[in-house]
Amino acid sequence: MDLRNANVSHRLFYYLKLLLLGSVILSACFILNRMHLSQFFPISTVRIYGAHHIEQKEIETVLLPLLKPGYFNVNIEHIRNELGELAWIRDSSVKRAWPDAIDIVLIEKKPVAYWNNQALLSESGDIFTPKRETYPVLLPELIGPDGQQIMVLNYFKDIDRLLLPLHVKMTRLELTPYLTWKLTLDNGMILQIGHKDILTRLDHFVKVYPKIVGERAKDVESVDLRYSNGVAVRWKVPS
Repeated sequence: MDLRNANVSHRLFYYLKLLLLGSVILSACFILNRMHLSQFFPISTVRIYGAHHIEQKEIETVLLPLLKPGYFNVNIEHIRNELGELAWIRDSSVKRAWPDAIDIVLIEKKPVAYWNNQALLSESGDIFTPKRETYPVLLPELIGPDGQQIMVLNYFKDIDRLLLPLHVKMTRLELTPYLTWKLTLDNGMILQIGHKDILTRLDHFVKVYPKIVGERAKDVESVDLRYSNGVAVRWKVPS
């Protein structure tokens, strides 16, 4: 028997087996694809972490259509993108968990104030408008021209630090259309600061506060800090 012919026949038989095996695998993949993997590997569990303000129903409305392709075909990145469109969501992480679950970690925006009585302002200066019923309560109000929210927020943080010795908080900070600053304290006092040397004038007020106002804060209607050499106090008229 010719050994060369035998080797050739053996190799041909080996290649034919590989082709047959490849055809079987391709056929199996085609059949499984035609039968829809989602029917055999559905997502039955979705675990959501980090949802504090956003409503569960709102999340479900986004997720349900996106989970239909099943465990293997679900588009993780698409889910992240769609969740990112929700007003409360700053970022998210979406992962498969074998054999039939999806784990979602939500990072919500952190609101620090109401903006122009119409929206919320996050700690990073993002304006967002979720459903009104999800708004937190007792946030300070920041008022200002559109596009100036970062500047207003920065002044709010600086002023808040300056007020620490007085043990008072701002309930409202406004940058008026005339670019002057006006703030309201939680004791009801209104401060008119003007448009220049804002922090310097306020720092001066904090230092003279004990002598000018002292224990009579509830009797003060407003304080005008726009004078270069002092402040003007308007006292409430006794009823």
